Amino acid sequence: MKVKSFSGTKQFFFGLLYLSDVIAFLISVCIASRLTGINLADSFYIRYYIFSLLILIISYSNYGLYNDKRNLFDDTDFMNILYSNIITFIVLLVFMIMFNPLESILIKATIIALVLSILFTTIGRVILNSIVRIARKKGYDVRRTIFFGDEKDELLEKIMDGDLGYNVIKVTKSANELKKHLHNAEIVFIKMESIDDSMLELMMKHDKINWKIVSSVLNLVIDPVALDEFKDYPIINISNKDTTKGYMRMKRIMDIVMSSVSLIVLSPIFLIIAILIKITMPGPIFYKHNRLGKNLKPFMLYKFRTMRVNADKEKKNLHNEVKGIFKVKNDPRTTSLGKILRRSCIDELPQLINIFRGEMSMVGPRPHLNEELSNFDGWRRVRFNVKPGLTGLWQVNGRHELNFDKAVLYDIYYVKHMSLFLDVSIILKTIPAILMTKGRY
Repeated sequence: MKVKSFSGTKQFFFGLLYLSDVIAFLISVCIASRLTGINLADSFYIRYYIFSLLILIISYSNYGLYNDKRNLFDDTDFMNILYSNIITFIVLLVFMIMFNPLESILIKATIIALVLSILFTTIGRVILNSIVRIARKKGYDVRRTIFFGDEKDELLEKIMDGDLGYNVIKVTKSANELKKHLHNAEIVFIKMESIDDSMLELMMKHDKINWKIVSSVLNLVIDPVALDEFKDYPIINISNKDTTKGYMRMKRIMDIVMSSVSLIVLSPIFLIIAILIKITMPGPIFYKHNRLGKNLKPFMLYKFRTMRVNADKEKKNLHNEVKGIFKVKNDPRTTSLGKILRRSCIDELPQLINIFRGEMSMVGPRPHLNEELSNFDGWRRVRFNVKPGLTGLWQVNGRHELNFDKAVLYDIYYVKHMSLFLDVSIILKTIPAILMTKGRY
């Protein structure tokens, strides 16, 4: 890649990011004021919205929306935009209560403005992200990068994606080779199981380089580094998540409420899909299959049928493309309607029945087949300690784009960090993850 010199490229793009967010908020305020009849010429409302913008920008910053990262927008950023606007509304509501400008018209205008802000900020960042990607392919905003790891590493392939603006100048596993090229690098990715004293010394010596240490498999599933009784050493404590009975009861109540309401609300859609399945392909409406539930207890899972009749018998003639679970891109057994149902994940909605019956949860690990159990040896069995879910961490972090071990690690992370906050966060991230992630088949 030919890298073009452009002084202040990073600052320029971040300036555009701030400008985009400010414009999005101002547009939202203008529309909200027009809809509610608020006079923006009034000095109080001018001060109020300037204060609102300040709180919003601080919230965006607090949620990492202005961090220096190569991917300017993804589903995590969308959730952070959502959280920031919610926090801003809470702060503004407290402000109204404390200083007594608690007017229904102001509350209404604030809600409309912040809801629109979520929409326009998202649109602005998507557009800006596209502009930056085009600029990077032309050589702007590109960082000279070294990858310290295996040449065939999966992460290296992602790093070399031109959209992210990494210009990989060296790939090596030799510390001596790394030292030779550090003078020309801005970013170094380290993919290794452990870091010795010589590597730490190298990092301290070259402190202007952005070092990116890729977590080992353990770092994903254990608690953060902490100083324990050995005060001179950071200790990593491996501990089990102590899920309380109160949380489990709340989780079950949430499952019952959400599944029952969803089944009622979605019943017309279920009827339409059932009719379309009957019209377009002979056979049953639902695909029923035994899956492994909590503590390996089997249960009957329901999905809308997306394949032709007797598709399971044709499975042996196909080549599996995902380790640990059977998945095939462009599966010839899938019908035209089935491709649409799978692409939108609508085929999985009948699992709401399983959730209502208590066999599954709204959030949890993927429900696996019995024949896939042999892939879960040793530490991987931990992910069967909880009910499987309709959605989960691996679904909102890449789906089938992830390799098998990473998907299992996300499941184990969830098992060890279960909470209502994490459940709600995953549920809220599911729709944008379905719309934006590439790993769908």
